[in-house]
Amino acid sequence: MSINSAMLAGVTGLTANASALAATSDNIANVNTVGYKRAQTNFSDLVTAASTQDYSAGGVTTSTTSYVTQQGLLQSTSSPTDLAISGSGFFVTTQSPTDVSATAPRLFTRAGSFTVDSQGYLKNSAGLYLQGWLADTNGNITTDPSNIALLQPINVSTVGGAAGATTQAAVNANLDAGETISASSEQDASFTGVADSVPATHNFSVAYTPDPTTANSYNVKVTDTGTGTSYTGTAVYNPATGAFVSGTGALSAGSLNLGAATVPLASLGLNTNTVANSVYNPVSNSMAAYNATTGTGTKPDFSVTIPLADSQGGARSMQIDYLKSTSSPNQWYAEAHVVPASDVTEGAGLSNGQVSVGVVSFTPDGRLDPTQTTLFNMAANGGQPSISFGASNAGPPAAGQVNWASNLGINGQTVALTLGSAAGGMTQYDSQSIVQSVSTNGTPFGNLTSIAIDSSGYVTAAFDNGVTRRIAQVAIATFPNPDGLSPVSGDAYRVSLQSGTYNLKAPGTGGAGSISPSSLEASTVDLSSEFSSLITTQQAYSASSKIITTADQMMQDLINVIR
Repeated sequence: MSINSAMLAGVTGLTANASALAATSDNIANVNTVGYKRAQTNFSDLVTAASTQDYSAGGVTTSTTSYVTQQGLLQSTSSPTDLAISGSGFFVTTQSPTDVSATAPRLFTRAGSFTVDSQGYLKNSAGLYLQGWLADTNGNITTDPSNIALLQPINVSTVGGAAGATTQAAVNANLDAGETISASSEQDASFTGVADSVPATHNFSVAYTPDPTTANSYNVKVTDTGTGTSYTGTAVYNPATGAFVSGTGALSAGSLNLGAATVPLASLGLNTNTVANSVYNPVSNSMAAYNATTGTGTKPDFSVTIPLADSQGGARSMQIDYLKSTSSPNQWYAEAHVVPASDVTEGAGLSNGQVSVGVVSFTPDGRLDPTQTTLFNMAANGGQPSISFGASNAGPPAAGQVNWASNLGINGQTVALTLGSAAGGMTQYDSQSIVQSVSTNGTPFGNLTSIAIDSSGYVTAAFDNGVTRRIAQVAIATFPNPDGLSPVSGDAYRVSLQSGTYNLKAPGTGGAGSISPSSLEASTVDLSSEFSSLITTQQAYSASSKIITTADQMMQDLINVIR
């Protein structure tokens, strides 16, 4: 009967407009909800079987759609962990931060108001935990879109203090070509009226130059000041007694050989090391042993300090001392030693924290000459100097080697030194000795100070020692039909048959939107439209109720016919 169908149509009108009112109310209530997508109730008519002579009303039905793909306005915030997606996609989240397996349910959201919770996890205001690809111990991140098991909750508190052992060091410094020869570099002693074996008398000067490669050994040059003739050789002394042990060249026979005559070593003070001990020697009178207070050791002409970081981030220091040599105007004695010396254990031939001894040579145009430089075995290593420190728990170091002290408990490390090609490198010009720069790649221990997330989704930890470290990358999920997702509480969505399965992507790749850090996506609700919808819905609801009252009156009129 047409009157009955009209009444039922009015009922469907009431129901449909009540649904529309509910959707509008939800929209208005969530006008300030981050990432909220407005819902809209769509009406469609219902048609019953009818003829042109007898029409029956079918009424109306509704379906509510959330416009998930509609982009909300991005609003800047002051929090570095607030995130918004500019473009397609959703943050992947879980309701629990632990025991997340490949089968654990994932929820998808655009609400990026993430903060660090008490356990260090990134959690949004709805209590959902942000998922991403975590970095391995080397800082590498594997983004596999086909393996959801790789996605894990991002935890920033698991990042401890950062430290990096020094493996490279570059020195840019100049040594003064006009440096005055130190009294310690070469010692001249004068002897007059010295009788030889003929006999004849001579006036001699004796110059000592330490042999940097052999302990207790000195290069000796004896000059007859009357004739200008020089006699050279080496003298080796007993370190315990100081007595002459052996010699070479003009001193090989245990006396000074003048060719036609000889001179006793005692007549020249060469029979003991008394005079020689006042001359620089890397073993018995080293620059590493220099102490200004006690006067021990040899004072260097110039020093360069290189900061080092060990495997635990401890701050260590290596100092290279230079002493101008008289053997060549372009040569310097050099010692590299750790300060304090107690930080290392030295092998035979090294002492007072020394790690390398030798000479540093320069070309006539003032550039480092790697072929004649023996410090750090530079000449033997093809001009590529380096120094190795053995681990604290290593056995006793071999001759010429060093280990970190056992009480430090640190790993060994090798430091490649750049002395000749660093921006200027080591030079010898006629200008004051000066250090222009010393650069290393090691870092001492640093504490976590802040977390930053960039447009590619990389979560980066910053430390107070200047180090930054990537710890994760935020994953973005895209869907064939995002509007088909099923909404759940917390401004999130579940996968549905209508949405299709998700695809995991790195932000900004494969159609996925990029991350806008320190931003939030505003609700897509337009209040003016919602208020207009309220008015039209109220009017439509009232009109539907009128249908019911009119049909009811007509039914009453029909019933009254039989009275």
